Amino acid sequence: MGIFGGTSPFDQDVERATSENNTSEEWGLILEICDRAGASAGAARDCLRAVLRRLAHADPHVQMHAATLLDACVANCGRLFHLEVASRDFEEEFRRLVARAQPAVAQKLRAVLRKWAEGEFRNDPQLDLIPSLHAKLCAEAGEKPAPAAAEKREQEELARAIALSLREAAPGALYPRVDEPPPAPPAPAAPPAPAPARKVRALYDFEAAEDNELTFLAGEIVHVTDASDPNWWKGYNERGEGLFPSNFVTSDLSEPRPESESRGAEKRVQWAGAEEPARIDEAAMDEALALLHDADPAAADDGARLPALEARAAAAGPLVDAALERADRRHARLTQLSADLVDALNLYHELMRDPKPAYAPPHAYALPPG
Repeated sequence: MGIFGGTSPFDQDVERATSENNTSEEWGLILEICDRAGASAGAARDCLRAVLRRLAHADPHVQMHAATLLDACVANCGRLFHLEVASRDFEEEFRRLVARAQPAVAQKLRAVLRKWAEGEFRNDPQLDLIPSLHAKLCAEAGEKPAPAAAEKREQEELARAIALSLREAAPGALYPRVDEPPPAPPAPAAPPAPAPARKVRALYDFEAAEDNELTFLAGEIVHVTDASDPNWWKGYNERGEGLFPSNFVTSDLSEPRPESESRGAEKRVQWAGAEEPARIDEAAMDEALALLHDADPAAADDGARLPALEARAAAAGPLVDAALERADRRHARLTQLSADLVDALNLYHELMRDPKPAYAPPHAYALPPG
């Protein structure tokens, strides 16, 4: 196998990523290999050596996984890996692998080679060995290389221009008619008019906990622009635009609150004959639960205070729902941040444990001309 023989520090990870026991691609491990392989020329060479060794495996499942890994390295490892691939040693080894592989594996290798020739290795003098190899394999197999995307577009545009000229030409004429102007392109259809915003009135104060939420006070008018979600609507007021809980507003606009009462005042409810602000009162809820637990249906006045506590707890229901929604979103965000932090720490410790690859001067085939 030429310079691709011998052991490599990537052998263990590459064998795990291309194991015959894998039922699907191990993309987490594959991306980790790509990160390491793109760090230096020596790492790219070691990684390519390990992947080619797996491509020569007798098991076709291993070969298919190795072809996927090689394609991922070409797409993610950068120019250092491209220079290792665009070499005579790789060309000889790739030809040998395609000639010996089973039909499905050979087709996979030809497909990734065509992708490279039309993508990463196109129009680069230092990497033209890959497009040349693709053309040679197609010629040996009696196939015609497919044109690149730019050439396809040019051919399609030329075909459309010829078809348009033929349609404009009179029957039997050699050239298109020029006495009539070309038909004007159809006018673009006007976009549908947006649905008018619906007005609602705030029942309670709501303070935005996230950047995409809308703050308003009880009694203010909110214009609803999206009510597709039953719990969170989208709208705007003079403060901006954002999401808000749907149970904090009402469609009843008949009794607006006075201006003096709409600034900083909380919505009030009647309970026990007195007016109290709607708020989350844990002590009142605990007391109501205790009275419900100890209530005696036979006693006439045993639950005299219970209706007032129930009314007070019911008035705080929307506030509790909103608080739970905010707590759930913050908990989900903290959970994601915790997972990201653990991944970052694991990556840091792994990088600290790995020995730095020794510097190896690039081969002559990897140097730019001159």
